[in-house]
Amino acid sequence: MLNYDDFVDSMAEKVGIINQDSANDTDLLKYVCEEVADRLSIYLNLRPNENKVFEFDERLVKIGARIVSSIFTQTKANIAGTSVDTTIKSISDNGQSISYGDSTRNYLATASDGELFNGCVELLKPYRRVYVVS
Repeated sequence: MLNYDDFVDSMAEKVGIINQDSANDTDLLKYVCEEVADRLSIYLNLRPNENKVFEFDERLVKIGARIVSSIFTQTKANIAGTSVDTTIKSISDNGQSISYGDSTRNYLATASDGELFNGCVELLKPYRRVYVVS
């Protein structure tokens, strides 16, 4: 079992292997790793131990790294504005207006777990914990 910080560091290390671009922006990589660790802890319904520390199964590192790599690439593209569909919010034909949105800020906040975990939901299901209130 890995504590939160070790889990984040392990994911960042694995992302460095599968996504060479991540070495160029370590601050963004750390942010995305922390965001994924938080979302995973919520999605998996993890509870802190008696020391108030979240513990992650080591088998989740590679799954988390794959998720981080995908989100890192998406966020990097949104920041760069290289993708037209990520920068244009709406287009009006008769009024000939174009609205641009800041999708970088909204992507992680509005993405569903299925979209964020991008195909890894089935892999994560066995790790979900039941929270029973008595």
